[in-house]
Amino acid sequence: MKIGFRIPGKARDLGFDQLCGWAARAGFGSIDLAAADPERIRVATAAGLEIGTIDLPGTREMISADAADQMAGVDAAKHAIAAAAENGCHRMFCVFVPRDASQKRADTFAIWKQTFPLVAHFAEEKGVRIAMEGWPGGGPHYPALGCTPETWRAMFAAVPSASFGLNFDPSHLVRIGVDWRRALEEFGDRVIHAHGKDTDLDTERLYEHGNLGPTFRKPVGFSESWWRYTIPGDGLVDWGRLLARLEDFGFNGVVSVELEDYRYNDTWALQAEGLERSRAHLARWLR
Repeated sequence: MKIGFRIPGKARDLGFDQLCGWAARAGFGSIDLAAADPERIRVATAAGLEIGTIDLPGTREMISADAADQMAGVDAAKHAIAAAAENGCHRMFCVFVPRDASQKRADTFAIWKQTFPLVAHFAEEKGVRIAMEGWPGGGPHYPALGCTPETWRAMFAAVPSASFGLNFDPSHLVRIGVDWRRALEEFGDRVIHAHGKDTDLDTERLYEHGNLGPTFRKPVGFSESWWRYTIPGDGLVDWGRLLARLEDFGFNGVVSVELEDYRYNDTWALQAEGLERSRAHLARWLR
């Protein structure tokens, strides 16, 4: 396995070549990109970095209730898949969050199973695999598709192709109350990519306002007060167990740090520290 990262906001103030040089010196082996930009791919690989994933566009449109949007989303996804394959990138990352947050997840699934198979089949032809992250979306609707075992089962039954699988991010499972250990046991063979991100739960805040969120106090960033995302090692995930089980399933891909910890967010210096601390913790468990 390699440890990589998604590019956090402040890092975008650096030149990309400067960022890649820093990443290589810091011990990272991979970087995720928003698009299959040939020049960025060249710079990253010249620095010794593998491309972890390329973001898949069009997902919001392909689960829209509007038929024209759906086909536009499918076309955008196919175009990006072709570009990734042409540039030697074979993993893509996505979430399925509808534009209309009030859209019911069952309705979203009914649309998705008509549109996404077209994308998955095209990806399979191009030798590209699509990793779906289980971010639940924002409140109060939490409309995202593909963030629970219930929906994973339905989606993998509809699209059994090996070109479609999971970005395993335990932070979201901890956040919504799903046992990440059990989920990994059931779906470990569908993991294409993983995120190095953790979640901490604050039982005192949960007592004060339950999972409704605070009335009088603003939550810190990347949180709803009673939970917050953290760097690996500062939350509740047992990373030694998680990485060992991934290895047992034959996973030999990339674990990308997704830095969404308010303590390491305000400046590039803090984000660099958060990335380095994340890498150091994960590296303890990799052989």
